[in-house]
Amino acid sequence: MALSRICGRRGLCTAAATACATTGLVLLASAAFTQPPQPPPAPPAAARTHDTPSPPAGDENLPVLGPSPPLRITAPVVGLDAAVDTVGTAEDGTIALPGQGDRAGWYSGSVTPGQRGNALLVGHLDTTRGPAAFYPLGALRKGDRITVHRRDKSIARFTVTALNVYDQDTFPAESVYAPATQPLLTLITCADWDTTTRSYTANLVITAQPVTGPGQS
Repeated sequence: MALSRICGRRGLCTAAATACATTGLVLLASAAFTQPPQPPPAPPAAARTHDTPSPPAGDENLPVLGPSPPLRITAPVVGLDAAVDTVGTAEDGTIALPGQGDRAGWYSGSVTPGQRGNALLVGHLDTTRGPAAFYPLGALRKGDRITVHRRDKSIARFTVTALNVYDQDTFPAESVYAPATQPLLTLITCADWDTTTRSYTANLVITAQPVTGPGQS
């Protein structure tokens, strides 16, 4: 399986910044990027499905939406506000990255955000022009809200539940891309700029679950 090296736009990545976030902290770096980044790894076959799993007992009150492609993702607390394109797979089977640095990409092999299942969104960290769509992700904290505006005009609301940085050589694709019985949102970008090798060495993975209770409206 290919390794995970989600970074800035291919050939346009710069060290304007790097997001490192096991604690949600943004680490800034300054250097010139000389090695082309690699796209996300090919998802396991189990992740490439639009099937709706049977709901587990006890989650009848969980907000679940029907299928509708995402158009925009926002997290006002960190200034995230980006349009979302639909992306598929590259020739080598990896998840394709959005063509523009200021846009996120929804992987069309996954469910749409708000459906039962694991919705996967990827994005660039930076470009030669400066911070890109997913630059703010490293500043998120557990409990922060993320909203996804969908084509059918509905809104899927999520709460951040986990922030992890994984080394590119040990990226746990099977678990990051694993299917879910409840709605799940997974955001991925690059992390950990190495000033010696002038490359990103890890991936930041944000996991978020649906907002429940009074805050979901």
